Amino acid sequence: MAGADALHIEFSLRSVVGAVDVSVSRNTDGTLSGYALLFGADVAESVRDFPVCSASVSYPAPGYAAMFGWTQMVRSSDASGDFATDPIAIYRDVATPFAWYGLRPTLFDAPSRDTRDDMDWECHSFLCISPDAVITARVQAIVGFSWGFKISGSQIVFAAPARLGPAAWDSHLDLLRSSYPAWIFDAGYRDPA
Repeated sequence: MAGADALHIEFSLRSVVGAVDVSVSRNTDGTLSGYALLFGADVAESVRDFPVCSASVSYPAPGYAAMFGWTQMVRSSDASGDFATDPIAIYRDVATPFAWYGLRPTLFDAPSRDTRDDMDWECHSFLCISPDAVITARVQAIVGFSWGFKISGSQIVFAAPARLGPAAWDSHLDLLRSSYPAWIFDAGYRDPA
């Protein structure tokens, strides 16, 4: 996509090499988010210039061995300013830490605001697994990245996506454990590179 910031993160899981490819693009015509098809041109115009993030997973293992989940935490200066879990809206009342889950799932997020008031928005996104695929409510992080935007004087400036280390994941463990008490969250990254 034109004007996209990209990040490529390789990982090894169970001795199989995989990768995450991240793209953060400016929603220049207001349609990258899909809002125009869903809600019409007026809504698409309201999200113009905000970021659209996509992160795809490449991992050649078959079936359940390639089941992953994306979890993310967001902090925004127009809210509490602290990191909070960021479930996809339809999962709001579902006790799962994953916003996206499945066979090599793609993370897709298109944040926006109704106003262009000054603010900072930061997201930490983590690709995770449950060690036995779909049986145990246990989460192990594989890799993570940060991305975000800042509004200043009505101008939207992006923070380029950047790789996060295991310490960033560990900094969210208290939040994750208190938000999803039925789940087990392991510290560090599984099979760190």
